[in-house]
Amino acid sequence: MGSKKRFAINGFAQVFAFLVSIGITFFLTPYIVSRLGAAAYGFVGLASNFVSYAQIITIALNSMAGRFITISVHQNRIEDARRYFSSVFFSNLILVGIISLIGVAVLFRLEYIIQIPSELMSDVKMLFGCIFLNFFISIIFNVYNVSTFIRNRLDLSSTRTIIGNSIKALFLVGAFYFFDPAVWFIGLATVISTIYIVITNIHFRRKLTPELIIAPRYFDVKSIKELLCAGVWNIISRLNTLLHHGFDLLIANLFIGPVEMGVLAIVKRIPALTLTLFEQINAIFAPPWTKLYAEEKTGELHSSILKALRFFGIISYIPTAFIFVYCDWFYQMWLPSQDARLLYLLTVAGCIDLPIAMPLQPIYNIYPITNKIRANSLFGVGIYGLTFVTVVTGIYLTEDPFAHMVIIAGTGSFYNAIKSITFLPIYGAHCIKMKVKYLYTCTLRSIISFTILLVPLFAIKNTLITASWLHLGIGGASTCIFGILIGYLFVMTKDDRKAIPETIQKISNRFKKK
Repeated sequence: MGSKKRFAINGFAQVFAFLVSIGITFFLTPYIVSRLGAAAYGFVGLASNFVSYAQIITIALNSMAGRFITISVHQNRIEDARRYFSSVFFSNLILVGIISLIGVAVLFRLEYIIQIPSELMSDVKMLFGCIFLNFFISIIFNVYNVSTFIRNRLDLSSTRTIIGNSIKALFLVGAFYFFDPAVWFIGLATVISTIYIVITNIHFRRKLTPELIIAPRYFDVKSIKELLCAGVWNIISRLNTLLHHGFDLLIANLFIGPVEMGVLAIVKRIPALTLTLFEQINAIFAPPWTKLYAEEKTGELHSSILKALRFFGIISYIPTAFIFVYCDWFYQMWLPSQDARLLYLLTVAGCIDLPIAMPLQPIYNIYPITNKIRANSLFGVGIYGLTFVTVVTGIYLTEDPFAHMVIIAGTGSFYNAIKSITFLPIYGAHCIKMKVKYLYTCTLRSIISFTILLVPLFAIKNTLITASWLHLGIGGASTCIFGILIGYLFVMTKDDRKAIPETIQKISNRFKKK
């Protein structure tokens, strides 16, 4: 299959998987919040954050495994690939044994670590137990994810994710229907979904990369050291991410209260889902770029990166503009029991970095591909360390709970915007030996397009006046139409615009032949 066709299939599969995930969230979140309350829902995100803290221990080993295994396979160094593959698997087994002891201790003393309402005590502890178990299963079989990456078959992994999410949703619907609602059902559903994903990953390994064998004879301390040396900086990057995304709910729980934590957990869903969408789309570029880098095809790599940046420049500001303009209407209809205005203001505060950061998302592929992670990690230490200090200081200097929530929601986004406009394009260009002006040009065009797009969207909203699903649909359609038109005029190059009629003609010819 041609690379362009494979790219299109992978892209469609990734987006469809995301739509299934967001559909599940769309229908289940209001039900869970209405039945269990915002405070109980907040503990789901907090439990996931606790797993993120534990995951730091495994980052150094696992973060670069895919890169080293993939390059070894493409360079036909199969014995090296087997050593990396087996060494990671057995090392993860050891790590899980150690981390599980810590997890059990945390579980038994959980009420002394975080604030838990007495009526939710057993429910929350069972939730954390399920989330910890899910983490252990995921880590043990983490290395099996590499097979679809190596063969550029992300469509298979997306299909697997769709089915896994569907299994999770069906289990939750059945559990909430037949039993009294409990928040730990969400954790158990996650475990069941992960078990399915692990089984399919094992199947993909046998089908796509049968040459990758797990055997004790391939366990190699030297390979582990090589992976650890390459991935150690990812530990710092992960810590940076936790300061930006992970500690906010914990800080809210400890310094404000469980209810406010629940509100922040709700508003984090839209930025998190938006980021997930672009991460999944961005993932389709990593396999072909890794191959081009392994084959030292620098010119093709540069051209592909610039095309990806222009592509992201268009698709990123469209959903972001919709959030900035119509998010209050969405909350008003989606969660009628909550304060829609409060949720809107907190969401906008948490999304202020998206117009700048999202167009540059493809650059994050460059660091692991070129094995140049250290500078990005160190810069992140300063940025996210500053975020943490600012948040804690802001909470101590203010007394209003609303101000506290705005500070928690918006500070990390503000500093991430600074990182995105300064370090990200400069160091990304350095890693691939490209002039930085090309990266800045793509970003600037996207930011200008985003600003222009807000004008007709607010005008349309003022015309519609009242909030309804119909008017929200009209607003969404208007966002897409105006966004694509503006992107065509301001983001695309002349060559991009010339290629559109040719692509349409090719598709038309294929349908005529059929």
